[in-house]
Amino acid sequence: MLYDRIVVLLAESGVAFEILHHEVIRTAADAERAVPGLVDHLVKTVAFQIKDGAYVLAGVPARARIDYKQLADLLGVNRRLLRSLSPEQVEEELGFEVGGVGPFPVVDGMQIYFDSTLAGAGRIYCGSGLNTRTVAMQFADLLAVSGGDLVAITKD
Repeated sequence: MLYDRIVVLLAESGVAFEILHHEVIRTAADAERAVPGLVDHLVKTVAFQIKDGAYVLAGVPARARIDYKQLADLLGVNRRLLRSLSPEQVEEELGFEVGGVGPFPVVDGMQIYFDSTLAGAGRIYCGSGLNTRTVAMQFADLLAVSGGDLVAITKD
């Protein structure tokens, strides 16, 4: 199970983390109802695929919007070649439950990016693979464990 792989990755990395158990979360509104204040520190992770190629995860503040053109430029591809995955693809191809996508390298060659506005963020929350559990940890630790890069990928 993907959730178990993510917990093992975190445990083996030696970073401090906590798993929060809650009702099903699929949207930011669900998150706010389940854990008041969660959305203010939530890293929303959106899954993409470069057409017929690599998977990309983009982690941004929960209320932010991803700038698809900026992300495509960063990846060195035409915007039309960058597609967000459907909920079915997220589950079938990556193993995440909808609402549980987290910024963790779950397939070989996966590229992970975090928006630069997260630099200096302290304790954050992110998906765990399951939509009934959320990971709480320091953003600096998440950045290190995920192997992600900090870049500008949100709209102003």
